[in-house]
Amino acid sequence: MPKNTPAQHRYGDQRPKVTPPHVGLGDLRAAVGLTLDQVCDRVAEVLGEDERPTKGAISAIENGHRGASVKMLAALCTAYGMRDGAITTTYIPRVRDAALAATA
Repeated sequence: MPKNTPAQHRYGDQRPKVTPPHVGLGDLRAAVGLTLDQVCDRVAEVLGEDERPTKGAISAIENGHRGASVKMLAALCTAYGMRDGAITTTYIPRVRDAALAATA
């Protein structure tokens, strides 16, 4: 039996793919119940004390004011108890409600 072509799906018509839900890192940290200091401690356990991030660096990453290396993202996954690769940057940022209210 030939393989399905892109136009054919095993289960017939399927919905178009959508961007999966995502949670901001600050919201995730709050949900897990960690402080910035605790995240810094956990990241330092993974990366080593010589690469310990500051609270300001973690805060800036959470708020999108600075990027994070692949190594830092992997350390943050470990710090939050997530599987490796769970934190990605391959999404279109959403406009937060506060930003919408400010422009209204």
